[in-house]
Amino acid sequence: MQDPITLAVDKTEELLGHSPHPAIVMVPLGAWTVSNICDGFALATGEESFDDAARISMGIGLIGAVGAAITGLRDYSHIPKERPSHQVATTHGLGNALATSLMTASYIMRVHDHDKGRRPSIASRLLALSGGGLSMYTAWLGGKLVEEMGEGVKPVQDRMMRQEQGLAVDGDHGLGRERLDPGAPLGVHHA
Repeated sequence: MQDPITLAVDKTEELLGHSPHPAIVMVPLGAWTVSNICDGFALATGEESFDDAARISMGIGLIGAVGAAITGLRDYSHIPKERPSHQVATTHGLGNALATSLMTASYIMRVHDHDKGRRPSIASRLLALSGGGLSMYTAWLGGKLVEEMGEGVKPVQDRMMRQEQGLAVDGDHGLGRERLDPGAPLGVHHA
């Protein structure tokens, strides 16, 4: 019997037709981008309301990061270690863990400063900027995994497994979008 979290992720994937990970990662990416922008506005204008918006959006991003981590780890577990994409996925996951750690440290510092009636420290802002920048890089790696290497795309994964098992069928070819079914909404893409 599956644990409730895996069962929920499996059912969501069934409903969507693909992993929920790409959709969920938009929460921390978007929230952390808003947080970084609000930090910039807070420094430029001196308005404390931007400090509050930065802290709140950062917290929302941290909550979203939990869902992104759960679904990302599940997707990662399906990538065979022999595939070149496994190393990229490892870097993607470790980078996301570091970005989340940077954001968590910044958030804790901000809450402490807020509770003391102080504005966020430069250190907390730099941690957030570092975490935000790193999350953009890891998002690019996630795109590389899907768009160039075909990971996380159900028809692509099915074909890759057939090829790895020596059961390749006519039409199995290329990387990324070149592997998509011609009948898929994106169709076969040749760069």
